[in-house]
Amino acid sequence: MSVVRLCFPLSKVIDLAEHAMAATEHSRSPYDDPRPAVPSLIWVKDDGIYLMSNGIPRQPGSPENTARIVYAHGHESGTHWCYGEPLGDDFVEYIDLTQATDAGALIDLIRSYAALDAWLVFTVSTGTFEMTFSPTRPTA
Repeated sequence: MSVVRLCFPLSKVIDLAEHAMAATEHSRSPYDDPRPAVPSLIWVKDDGIYLMSNGIPRQPGSPENTARIVYAHGHESGTHWCYGEPLGDDFVEYIDLTQATDAGALIDLIRSYAALDAWLVFTVSTGTFEMTFSPTRPTA
């Protein structure tokens, strides 16, 4: 089974998360989700792999992006075709910042670990992923 680790610097992700939490409106998942839109990070795989806020209005991004994004370490723009399984084709996944975990709401964990200059890590295998936090910068 193929496994991919995606590492996002919380020093940058925190701005996205706080934008989503402070926004009064939020974009909805494109997959006919009947639940109300909640503050979320949007995990995207298209031209690279990145996170963005679902807060409306969007945070201004660089000239080539319509919204501020944070790329996974080593998965910047131009790396689109480098991925096979388990990541597969392009996708969009909404990560609810208010979701409860064993250690509290996800936003509270992001805030705590961002203060430690840690990393948000997605460990992806076919059909599933797990989020954890790492105190160390990824290698290569």
